[in-house]
Amino acid sequence: MEIGGLNPLFNPQMEKLKGKNSGFTAEFQKFLHWVNEEQKKAEAIKDAVLKGADIPLHQMIVEFEKASIALNLLLQIRNKLIEAFQEINRMQV
Repeated sequence: MEIGGLNPLFNPQMEKLKGKNSGFTAEFQKFLHWVNEEQKKAEAIKDAVLKGADIPLHQMIVEFEKASIALNLLLQIRNKLIEAFQEINRMQV
């Protein structure tokens, strides 16, 4: 069994992954893109309402809530990832 070094530049397994997204990374990027799109939609509706567009109140509130929930979900995922990283750092080897 070969043990790779700590430096990813000299690790042959890391060279194989270079340029490819792992499953988690790809899914997380899709999620970030979705959250960003929800924020942009809410911003666009806000701008349209401020310019005087005839947008129903319920549509505006729904878009704001969707953007808020998406952002809160992102923050919770970030917190869980930070907790997991801290737990890994506390592990004794």
